[in-house]
Amino acid sequence: MKKLLLGVILIAGCIYGYKHIDHTQLTEKIVTAEKEIQKETLQKIENFRVKEEASKEQGKEIKVNHLGIPIIKNSPKMIVASEYNKEWYVYENHFKNFTLSFSDKSGGYVTGYGRTIFGATIGKTTYNQLKQKLGTPISQILKGNVIYQLSSSHGKEQLLYNIDGYYVTFFIDNHNQNKLRSVQYVKKDVELQKNGYYGQGTFQLREGYEKLMVELINESRVGFGLKPLTYDQGLTAQARKHSQDMIDHHYFSHIGSDGSQPQSRMKAAGYNEHLYAENIASGQFSSIYAHEALMNSLGHRENILNPDLTHVGVGVAFDAKNVPYYTINFYTPF
Repeated sequence: MKKLLLGVILIAGCIYGYKHIDHTQLTEKIVTAEKEIQKETLQKIENFRVKEEASKEQGKEIKVNHLGIPIIKNSPKMIVASEYNKEWYVYENHFKNFTLSFSDKSGGYVTGYGRTIFGATIGKTTYNQLKQKLGTPISQILKGNVIYQLSSSHGKEQLLYNIDGYYVTFFIDNHNQNKLRSVQYVKKDVELQKNGYYGQGTFQLREGYEKLMVELINESRVGFGLKPLTYDQGLTAQARKHSQDMIDHHYFSHIGSDGSQPQSRMKAAGYNEHLYAENIASGQFSSIYAHEALMNSLGHRENILNPDLTHVGVGVAFDAKNVPYYTINFYTPF
């Protein structure tokens, strides 16, 4: 009987101890769950607040007296794909009065000294004057339930506004007293229909970006009194290869994953030349944004505006998220 009672007590003690531990764990789980729910709720509230602010911000529309969108009657020099699932019609007169336009007039790009559009004059209106006139620029765009935050690293390189139903980006030249360099404008509904930041990285878009980059480079050169570069499409494969290599090996550098340099890569492609140079870019929305960023980077700008360079080739590759990577090779033959 004593042995049996002791056994019961021991069993009871084991059962009691098990229940006590389970209660403690359950309490901890409840506290943890409450904290997670609280954190999740606060995050939802914050997300809602940010989305509401973004919606209000991009909903503020500015009016200007005269849009100044160019009316073009000439035939385009070329037609290239854009990230908006539309085609850019390229117009220029020996790279002067350079203009891009969608066929339905829902967007465009304008550059060239003295041209006035959306109340601002290229080469004259400054960054501060634009902000004083138009107010605080848009810092983020809401597409559906996704907020696309515009990079704050741009500094004084660009300003975005909602003007008369267009998203208008004013590109600023930081190396020319922060004066306006060019303007891109896209209808609000066209921008909101675009696939994310970058559009869809198709073969047609890659080819369009490559051709447009050469056009933009030559527009800038001619604007500074230099000769346009000869477009060497024979460099395309080599340049694309380096762009793809940067994507495949997760780096961003002029030095390849195999240790190659721009000069050695070009020589391996059959280019034994007098002078070499290379620009690379990634993360910008398009060739327009990439070119404007390169023009604000002194070393890259010097390559673009180097009077001793005569030829250029461009290669673009897209990563899994449609981010474009650019390799731009310059050279001068012997």
